Amino acid sequence: MKWVFLLVMTLLLSPGSTVVFIVLDSGKIPIEGAEISFCDRRAVTDAAGKATFKDIPDLSNTPLGGCTLEIRKEGYLPIVDAFLVTKDVELTYIMYSDEMVTISGIICFDTSDNPQPFVQVRIFDALTGESLPSVLTDGEGRFSFEISKDRLVYVIVSDYENQKFYLTQGKEQILVVSTKGIASDVKISVRDTLMRPLENVSVTLKSGSLTYEGETDARGVVIIKDVPHGEYTISLEKEGYSTFTQPVGVTSTGTGVNEMNFTLERATGTVTLRVFSASGDVSSTVIITSEGKERARIPVTGTETITLETGTYTLEVTAPGFEPGRRQVIILEGLNKKVDLELQKSERIVKVPLQESSLPLLLVTGAALFLFLLSFFYLRRR
Repeated sequence: MKWVFLLVMTLLLSPGSTVVFIVLDSGKIPIEGAEISFCDRRAVTDAAGKATFKDIPDLSNTPLGGCTLEIRKEGYLPIVDAFLVTKDVELTYIMYSDEMVTISGIICFDTSDNPQPFVQVRIFDALTGESLPSVLTDGEGRFSFEISKDRLVYVIVSDYENQKFYLTQGKEQILVVSTKGIASDVKISVRDTLMRPLENVSVTLKSGSLTYEGETDARGVVIIKDVPHGEYTISLEKEGYSTFTQPVGVTSTGTGVNEMNFTLERATGTVTLRVFSASGDVSSTVIITSEGKERARIPVTGTETITLETGTYTLEVTAPGFEPGRRQVIILEGLNKKVDLELQKSERIVKVPLQESSLPLLLVTGAALFLFLLSFFYLRRR
């Protein structure tokens, strides 16, 4: 309750300020008979559109924080406001008709045949500069909003502050925004799926006949300077990787630099391998090598489709009882290579080598046979 006591003392002891309100219509003609409610007091404007409130206290050091204001007049939109009074002040308010009309148009960039979807249309009162609720264009670049029939407005599209468009009622207007001369730098960072920087990626920004190009450095970064604000298509290309294309927007930022981050995936194709013999499909193992290094070892039963990064590979197929088979294939991005490999039955003769332990036995046996024959011929002669 302490603050209530302080508020009462402030109201009793402070001489207060004088606030004069002047109410005009859109043609700056005074409005007589407008009812004003301010700081829990009421007044009606005179023939000059004026109403005076005296002894308005300074509420800046109280929990109330200020006074509320309402201005009403039949046939006009009400005005609601709130503010602090710390000194004598004269304020002018403009009342607009409560009869509404629709204003519509199409936003285009640089040419009338280039409508811009989903851009912000900022609306302002042409007399006071007051900011009104903004709208977005639809997928065809169209916008519309309702406004008092006697209110003049202008719009600013997105961040193109230097271009104001004053709108009229009763017809759809085509607003052509010039993007030339309003530009920002674009910083593009490119990495692979393991988040490693990709060097020598060709970067292209294109909008109609306007094209900007660059190439990433060892950090995977390229900065394209002074790109006019607008909608572009970005393309990223690097050998061995899938080409990336996406629409992007270049707009003003607090730093003056548009930062964009992208990821490139390795380009891949497929090989469909069928392994068979004269008697049908064969269960085998395929060893895939490239540049002298083994890349994969895959079991294949009959037919198998294998996904590989683009490049040249050697497929070596082995199966028990069959001669090995070998093929070289070139994998192209997005394409399938079919390989039919027929294995032949193995005809190898297996030779069993003599064991070293059999040699002495052969020598003894041979010597015994020689002595036997020698004794035989000796006995016959006698």
